[in-house]
Amino acid sequence: MPFPPRPLLSPEPGEPATPGSRITVEAGDILMRRGLTEDARSAQVAVIEAAKALEDFRLGHGAALERAETLAARAIATFQERTGEHDEAAWQAAVVYMVELWATRYSAGRPAAFDPAPPPPSLLTPVHPLRLETVSRDAHDHVLGAGRSLERAARGLDTMDTARAQHGMHEAARLLHDQLDGLSMPLWVLISRFCAEIHAETLRVLKTPAPGATT
Repeated sequence: MPFPPRPLLSPEPGEPATPGSRITVEAGDILMRRGLTEDARSAQVAVIEAAKALEDFRLGHGAALERAETLAARAIATFQERTGEHDEAAWQAAVVYMVELWATRYSAGRPAAFDPAPPPPSLLTPVHPLRLETVSRDAHDHVLGAGRSLERAARGLDTMDTARAQHGMHEAARLLHDQLDGLSMPLWVLISRFCAEIHAETLRVLKTPAPGATT
């Protein structure tokens, strides 16, 4: 009689996250692991520039939308190349989310921060089915909560904030991997951490008085 199929074993620390991946499985604290952009700095730059272009579009410069889309696509391609994990749908959801999180620091002071919205079929349209908030609202909430905890941890408000942040990153990654398993769980952890760090930095920037401001 034929033998039953052998169960798939999770990779061990030090092994690739999935066959062909350049992401190595790491144990221990999420914040002590190698960051997503350490080997993909140019992808981070493309995310930032895409966020600036998206803000320009929202300020009335219609031609800036094409630049934002081109830069977002460049970030996707770079992350795919540098991580060795290529799932297009998952990277679209992740990168658009990164761009929107970064753009928040430019638009937070405006009552209609997201107007005008890019129309379909733009990758950046709010009704795109691959918006991360649409894929998993709970994962979105975990990322934002992790970002708030990171910002609080930097100010030393509560010794448990770092642990809360890391728990939120892991839960966001778990939920996203359940929905978009074309990227490995270890990579989703790094993506969730990166997004939480963007949100934490945005909170810090928005709370910092402008130069010359009086308190």
